[in-house]
Amino acid sequence: MNFTHALRRAKAPGRSRGQMIILAAVALLVLALVVLITFNVTVAVQQRIKLQNYADTKAFSMAVAEARTLNYLAYTNRAIASAYVGMANVHAYMSEASMLADLKLASFMIMEEIVGQEIEKCECCMGLPCCVEHCIDAGFAEINALGLFFEYLSGDMKSSLNALDGPAADTVSALDSHIQNIRQSQQDSKDNVVKMLEGGTFGALKANNMQLAASVTADEDAVKSLNVDQWNKAFDDRDDIKKQIMAEVANASRHHFAWNRNGGMSSPLTPPTNDLFPDLSQRVKASLWVGEEGDWSVSQWSDLSAVAGGRTGFSDSALSSGLSSDVPTGSTGQVVSSFDWSTLRGEWRHGDASMPLPLSTMLFPANISTGQSNGHSGGLSADFLNNPHGGGDHTVDMDMSRFEEFRIGTSFPFNQPSVFAAVSTDTRYNEYGQRGPWEVAKDGSGTVSVKNVGPTDAKITLANNNRSKAVSKAMVYYHRIGDWSDYPNLFNPFWRAKLHPLSQDEMSTILGELDSDAADVVTGASSVSSGAVNLEE
Repeated sequence: MNFTHALRRAKAPGRSRGQMIILAAVALLVLALVVLITFNVTVAVQQRIKLQNYADTKAFSMAVAEARTLNYLAYTNRAIASAYVGMANVHAYMSEASMLADLKLASFMIMEEIVGQEIEKCECCMGLPCCVEHCIDAGFAEINALGLFFEYLSGDMKSSLNALDGPAADTVSALDSHIQNIRQSQQDSKDNVVKMLEGGTFGALKANNMQLAASVTADEDAVKSLNVDQWNKAFDDRDDIKKQIMAEVANASRHHFAWNRNGGMSSPLTPPTNDLFPDLSQRVKASLWVGEEGDWSVSQWSDLSAVAGGRTGFSDSALSSGLSSDVPTGSTGQVVSSFDWSTLRGEWRHGDASMPLPLSTMLFPANISTGQSNGHSGGLSADFLNNPHGGGDHTVDMDMSRFEEFRIGTSFPFNQPSVFAAVSTDTRYNEYGQRGPWEVAKDGSGTVSVKNVGPTDAKITLANNNRSKAVSKAMVYYHRIGDWSDYPNLFNPFWRAKLHPLSQDEMSTILGELDSDAADVVTGASSVSSGAVNLEE
């Protein structure tokens, strides 16, 4: 009886009170941990997004800096080529002027022919004069001829031409110094990019993106050497190739007049020499002169391939004869050279005649050269009394490798440089640089321990406290709008920047320096055969 009563009391419902309190307490603890974890994850995700934005902004900004530098190099390469073309123009005009070294002697010989023509018209029969006018003109023409001959002997043209030689040489030297200064600015610009890449920072980007969390954000050093290597390999340092390229660019950029004396100021078959010597008739007239000046003109042969009346260009030796075609291909531009020969035509009273100018014609024309081969001459006969060389220094070192050349690759991306950014941060810090008060594990382990609940302590890991890392890549690329066929070069300023996906090899290389575990994951993923994965639509 007593046993049955005791058993009933033990089964009574009132004895199960308090069990729900234990379950509710456990549930509240779990819920609190979930809420705290949610707060932690929210802050971590927010900072992770900001970190990736910072990596993207940094990579893109450095790529923009590189693109602007490449565009600067393109503009300055054009300026260097323009300076070389300026040298060619100086030589073209100077060799044109040097033709006048024989002007007085050639004019004397023309006047002597006119004397003979007037005498022929003076003698009608039996050697007796029948036209007094022609006889008088013959006498006056002889006086003029003698005046021209005396001025030739006096070196009348020498002082005028000598006065041009020095300024011409100084102009070439000034252009050469200009090239050297531009070249130094190019090198400084490249060095500044290297300093930027080696520094690993870019202005206030970190503070702008990470705000007060910038203090716990680091720019990883792993990509610095990779960026510098990408930048340096974009440039061609083979001087022999560069010399050929600049010589070709300068020769292709010559004005028509400097190229073959065929310009637009006169008819196509007669280069603009008359425009260069508008006072030629006054220049011919001697101090001892009778009658009007007459009509005097200079004409040159146009380019006839093997024969040219004048030419200027960059080659490996002096252009010293009219019996030559244009400058040879493959030249390294060791010399800037020019030559000129022409025909002087004179009309006076009833006669006219012509003579080559200089008198040594196309075999020994007026010429001037600067560089490895140098010299200045008015022609074989002109140099005896009227040498145009006035002591100007024509020994400038024509180093045509003084510019930047792009080393183009044979396949994509054709050696166009990439820029990588790798950054890391402690995602437990918010944008105010503070850790949240809801963090359960303040010791930095990220793990909460619950003791004395069983044979071993219980542990709950709330977050991985390793630093979060972000990687980004930008590409510097060449694009000439409207012409995709234009290959990357440093003579056209069409360089741009864009963000670009990382390849698996690039990701493995960078992560190998930053996070070996992540690198193993990427390497393992790349080794999985695509055929081993069955995807259903």
